[in-house]
Order: sequence, then structure tokens, then C-alpha cells
Amino acid sequence: MFAPLFAAAAIVAMSPAQLDRAIANAHEMRDFGARVERISSLFVGVPYGQYPLGEGGEGPEPQARWRVDQVDCQTFVETVLAMSNARSLDSAKDVLDDIRYAQTPAKVSFATRNHFTEAQWLPSNEKKGYLREVTTRVDPRAAKTTLVLHRDEWSKVPALTRLAEAWIPDGSFELRYLPLDEARKLSSRIGRGTILLVVRAPDPQYVVRVSHMGLVVKGGGGKMVVRHASFGKEHQVIDVPLPEFLDHLREFKKWPVVGVALVQPLDASARVARIAAR
Repeated sequence: MFAPLFAAAAIVAMSPAQLDRAIANAHEMRDFGARVERISSLFVGVPYGQYPLGEGGEGPEPQARWRVDQVDCQTFVETVLAMSNARSLDSAKDVLDDIRYAQTPAKVSFATRNHFTEAQWLPSNEKKGYLREVTTRVDPRAAKTTLVLHRDEWSKVPALTRLAEAWIPDGSFELRYLPLDEARKLSSRIGRGTILLVVRAPDPQYVVRVSHMGLVVKGGGGKMVVRHASFGKEHQVIDVPLPEFLDHLREFKKWPVVGVALVQPLDASARVARIAAR
């Protein structure tokens, strides 16, 4: 149903030197949302891959720590966020580690990776200055939901057994979201570069509430689209008109989508400078 707007991803054909220049050129754009938009456009057409990034040869997932030839929904957003904050390719690799891992400075291990979006990835990167919740800016009356994590419960879920060695906090983690009708009605208020999180209904078979993420940007013709790594039949990074994307979320019946949460990427240049100094 959703056709990619580009035949191939520009970034896959780039040499390291060309990618380094592309990052530097994007930083001539002072508006951070526009920078996210420019850099993310390089990924349209990149193939989808399950768990494409790991710890670089160590631990239960030894995949490379950096790659641009394959992404999943989260590593796509993380890599774009790293490149939007860093002024060079080498710096982007360090920033990506800082985004993906909880400790400061980043200790790269499967255990310290930010696995759960609600419980780890969001609070860790909000604290570090990479992200800011903006759902309540779009609608101060945004709905609330809570993810409750207890290791003795979630560790029995087959899809989550891979996380047995990870340091996952127990507790309750609140998330604000826009129900789909409200998201459709207020979609004009969503700014360029915003991260859109798909929020599902509570279900003990899945445990997590956030199942997918993408970037809201201007696409072809100046219309707002969700640029995301699709795990559907396209199996690559694609652009989908924002209204069409939201309408499609209604089609999931087995694990219903209740709405979307919105997060604004921030210019964390001060933190990136400290990382470079280390």
C-alpha cells in the first residue's frame, strides 16, 4: 500500500568521506528539525533489518556498533539523531553510543543498552538532553498510560527472553499519548523532525507499549510524512503521508494501537562537545 518515494538510499552508496561531508553540510542548517529532515532523507530506501546494531563483537548481540546499510525503526531514528548532533562521521559514532547506552560516559554492553523505549530509551535521552516530550504541547489534555515492569513477569514472555542479561529497571513508567482521532485532528501542530511513537493497548503477551517509531518530516511536495523503517512488505525506510500513516494504525486488530506519543529531538551540542573532549 505504501510505496517508497526513492528507488535507492543515497547513504548506502556514499563513501565515509562523502558521508562525512554530508553531515558537515547538514550542519549549515541552523534549524534542528530541518537538519533531521535533511539527514533522514539520505536513508530513504535503506533495507530493514532486525537488530542490525549490537556491541561490535561482544556479548549476545555482536553486530556492528555502526552501520547505515541496514536499520530497524529505532536504529534509524538513533542514527539520524546522532548525525544531526555530530559535525563529523567519527563524532556521530561516539554520539550514537551515547544515545544507545544508559551510562555516562557510555559503557558499551548489552546489559547497559537502552532496550525498553518507555523505561530506558526515553528517560535516558531526555536526561542527557537529546529529547523532549512534546505530546502535551500539542494537547495539554493528552491521555496517560503506564508501562509496569516486573522482571519475574516480562522475562517469561518469549519475545523478551533475549533481554535476560540486560539491566532492566522494575517499576511503573508513564507515557502521554494522543488517541488516533485526536492525532489526526491535531496533526498540523506536529513540528518537523518530531519523533512519533506508536503506542499499543496493554497486552501481557507483548508487555511493551511502544512498538514502533519514525520521524515526522516534510516529504515530496512539501507535505508532512512519517519517515520510518517499515517492517511490512516494503521492508525499507519509506515516506508515508502523515494522515495515511495514522489511518493505517487503525487496521491493527490483534494488538490494537491506542494512539501516538510525540518527542522532539534537541540540539545537544554542549553534550556532544563534552563527548569529543573525552
